Amino acid sequence: MGFWLGSCIGNWTGLPTENRRVDFPFFTDEDFGEGKFNFVLDQDPWGADDDTDIEYIYQLAMEQNNSPLLSPSQISAAWQKHIGLPLLWVSNLAALTQMQNGALPPDTSHPDNNPMWEMIDAQLTTELFGALAPSRPDVGLKLAHLPIRTTAYAHSKWAAEFYVIMHSLAVTIDSDKSRKDEILRISEIAREYIPNSSYIADMYDFVYDSYLKNPDNNDWEKTRDMVANRYQYNNNAGYIYQYPWDSGINFAASIISLLYGEGDFKRTLAIASMCGWDSDNPTATWGGFLGLLMGFDELKELFDYNFSTSYNIARTRYNTPLKIDNFNDMAERGLKLIDAVVRKEMKGSVKDERWVIPQFKDQLSMASTIVEKNQWQTIEDDDRAWTYIGFETQQEQWNASGATLSVGQSNCSAEISFEGKAIQLFSYRSIDAGAMKIYLDDEFIGDFDLSTTETHGQYYFKVFEKTALEHKSHRLKIIGDNSDKPKSIDLIRIKN
Repeated sequence: MGFWLGSCIGNWTGLPTENRRVDFPFFTDEDFGEGKFNFVLDQDPWGADDDTDIEYIYQLAMEQNNSPLLSPSQISAAWQKHIGLPLLWVSNLAALTQMQNGALPPDTSHPDNNPMWEMIDAQLTTELFGALAPSRPDVGLKLAHLPIRTTAYAHSKWAAEFYVIMHSLAVTIDSDKSRKDEILRISEIAREYIPNSSYIADMYDFVYDSYLKNPDNNDWEKTRDMVANRYQYNNNAGYIYQYPWDSGINFAASIISLLYGEGDFKRTLAIASMCGWDSDNPTATWGGFLGLLMGFDELKELFDYNFSTSYNIARTRYNTPLKIDNFNDMAERGLKLIDAVVRKEMKGSVKDERWVIPQFKDQLSMASTIVEKNQWQTIEDDDRAWTYIGFETQQEQWNASGATLSVGQSNCSAEISFEGKAIQLFSYRSIDAGAMKIYLDDEFIGDFDLSTTETHGQYYFKVFEKTALEHKSHRLKIIGDNSDKPKSIDLIRIKN
């Protein structure tokens, strides 16, 4: 119950600042408190959001399939039945579009298929699997593997796995010792799992070093500003900032709030909500983690507040058995899943309302670094390299990549030159969309229909792909049909 309540408090406390400050000047402690941004405690029922609702659907899928270890087809079925537009974004949205067209995890996260694989998504949708594997991060990682690989690959996968490990090890924290020191202990275990070659490891090490060297443990802003300068305004450790919802920059922000929060629920969430970028995600992650550690009653005592225990999953997700659920019932069902995990995956037992869990004696091996190097470069629809006639670039299109979508009407045209050995075009498909002709180096490739029967359409749909090109300068030309039906361009990707 503490996990679900803490996640919701964190989620809704962080939402008012989500993507509000993604550049200097960032928020500071002065922006949080009475009459300013503050804790959100009074929702009744708590509203589902993507920081909690996809985990809810994963738990539902485990219950309905009578298995805590979900298969690719089970994940796809659950997503297509319960998860969809309009409240879906970035890599989650790219993965769903693929599943709607027949693909299965882990292919849905591979860089060849998912242009958003390096985004934050898995970091906010899979912490639950750690909670379902108390004291056994090896088992938590096993349960979470395919759910993480539904949307994440390499660096973004390792960031999500870091959180799974933290949630799994929460139960090992010794209540007789300093909570701050115990959180540092398990965070170091999670860090040892991350390959040293990953920018996720570099970010953890950089933030941790800055925290240790900072004589003022309240001056978290100093480290946040250092993170922005090191990773957003300069390229370090192989990380290239793309969007405010990158996995990387938000992982670094989350470590700032974890370390400087020092185990204090209120302080951790206040820092996370002020830190910047996609701020509702670290708040929800650490709210859930600390809520799991503390429990529902301690959260009630901390805030001296009579929290609602109702959860409105129907706010964002579809076709669930209950429209309004309850944290108590969600937790009871979670305990049954842990019983199954202990028996089936840990080879332990359940006796007298206690879990008997074989101890994990070996250290976690560092994650494998055998991944394919990403060779794709993304060129957004609002890039100056495009030449448009009859297209309008629409801003604040939050379901589109980069939050822009270029839409053309009758006889519109678009051209762009590029150098590379492969190209992909992603557009938005909708019920009322038109069609367009595609030419590459003046050669007619074909007519491409952008219509679909999906009610809310499909973003990040790969309309066209051409591989095995000669590595030289090429020119892509798109011509819309003569109807008034919209034609769209979301992005192209070039393989170098």
